Amino acid sequence: MYDDLIGRETPIDIRKYDGSLRARWPAWFVANKGPLYVLAQRPGDTVLSPPRLGEEPRPWKLEWHADTYLWDDRHYNVSRVQRDGRIWYYVNIATPVEFDGAAFSYVDLDLDVAWYTDEEARVLDEDEFLAHSEAMGYPPAVVDHARAAVEEVLQLIRQRAFPFDRP
Repeated sequence: MYDDLIGRETPIDIRKYDGSLRARWPAWFVANKGPLYVLAQRPGDTVLSPPRLGEEPRPWKLEWHADTYLWDDRHYNVSRVQRDGRIWYYVNIATPVEFDGAAFSYVDLDLDVAWYTDEEARVLDEDEFLAHSEAMGYPPAVVDHARAAVEEVLQLIRQRAFPFDRP
């Protein structure tokens, strides 16, 4: 559907639930298959990210290559990172991605799942999720979608199902 975008920069804007900027990641369009968008991130590309919520974004450089999988119908997205000779999957629990034809965007819901393929998967940032869900007023449906997304991701990892099928 977006064949004319293959190889073009299509950044990812990540916001918090209150609308504040979390980060702007560089990404390069690879493919679109129905609700799935595949992007690539390259070492040396510059990310804009505030050190703390509410602070001005500061640039920093990506150190590793990553393939990123974004869905417009799932409450998570996945980065498969080649890091230090190992494969690391990092999952952001988030709203489904939106794409305007030039850039992607989603709302980060704080919870994350990290998995080196030679270790057990870990759920991260539970404390941040609880604090932000209260402070930013996440509706019950958003909390439920986030919790269900964590369980879905952990199940996919256990099954080594896509996109967790490439160790």
